[in-house]
Amino acid sequence: MNGLDAHLVVQLAGGFYLDVAFSIAPGETLALLGPNGAGKSTAVDVLAGLTPLDDGHVVLNNRVLDAPADDVFVVAEQRRIGVVFQDYLLFDHLSVLENVMFGPLALGERKPQARAMANELLERLDMQGLSSRTPPQLSGGQAQRVALARALATQPDLLLLDEALAALDVTTRGTLRRVLAQHLSDFSGPRLLITHDPTDAFLLADRIAIVEDGSLSQVGSAEDIRRRPATPYVAALAGTNLLVGTNRAGFLTLDHHGHDLQTADTSIDGPVLITVHPTAIALHRKQPSGSPRNTWQTRVVSVEPLGDTTRITLGDPLPLGVDITPGATAALNLHEGAAVWASVKATEITVTPAAVNVKSGRN
Repeated sequence: MNGLDAHLVVQLAGGFYLDVAFSIAPGETLALLGPNGAGKSTAVDVLAGLTPLDDGHVVLNNRVLDAPADDVFVVAEQRRIGVVFQDYLLFDHLSVLENVMFGPLALGERKPQARAMANELLERLDMQGLSSRTPPQLSGGQAQRVALARALATQPDLLLLDEALAALDVTTRGTLRRVLAQHLSDFSGPRLLITHDPTDAFLLADRIAIVEDGSLSQVGSAEDIRRRPATPYVAALAGTNLLVGTNRAGFLTLDHHGHDLQTADTSIDGPVLITVHPTAIALHRKQPSGSPRNTWQTRVVSVEPLGDTTRITLGDPLPLGVDITPGATAALNLHEGAAVWASVKATEITVTPAAVNVKSGRN
């Protein structure tokens, strides 16, 4: 197939085991998203040809790059994979122009052609005025653009971005996301974005593959993951509370928690994943009147201001995250240890048949 077809199986010293399989079509961006230590860096090393597979395969545009069963291993410099590393790894002793020319020259391109290609890429990235500078004279955002130009200059079959925005400050990262999104769309091959930042994944990727403890826990669009997170980690990324339990005629018995809920969904019978958006939960200083079906008394564990929203974390019996306005936080006098009542409408609780056993958690 054109594009990338990968099944990465690697056993590392210390007992870590990576086993993930995914494909990326030409012109598609897949984000490999996960916490530190999940296996993302190992995946980068394998695809780039720095670490060989123990099993599985890497096939790029119908060309086998790594297949232990067939004794095939293509070395890194022959893979035609453009990599943008987190630290960029630019050559400090070379100018910006020479950094971008390096790849084409290493592949045998003549110097005039390599220079013309580098100048064109720098112009596309609005960096033509900085071609004579060296990397130490660049800002973080400028260095990121040079690293991207250097990767594209090799005319790669796969563009691999390894935490390419992580070294930038918050303001620069937002600006460069927009620049990167534009240039990703200009690249016709498959693109793999390695990141631990859900914002990068949700804004830049067509699909997202979540890796946890060396294996994929969920693959789908950003909307799929927001609506139906498959694990507590994914729910945390999506800003959604995830619980695990059993649904019987709309009555939810929760695993590991001493309080049950009711949902409007009576069509699903059996083990379920339960999601509750943080904005769907209401907080009260006194027990709400009208006897809502889903109410419980609890205490505030933490209060975290997040700009226009305040994240309230609740304690037992249901450790959930709640998003309310700063005004509501002040009006309710919410602080760590405050006693509150929480409520949620049955119609605001989403249940999904549980395909796998997962531990319950909160965002």
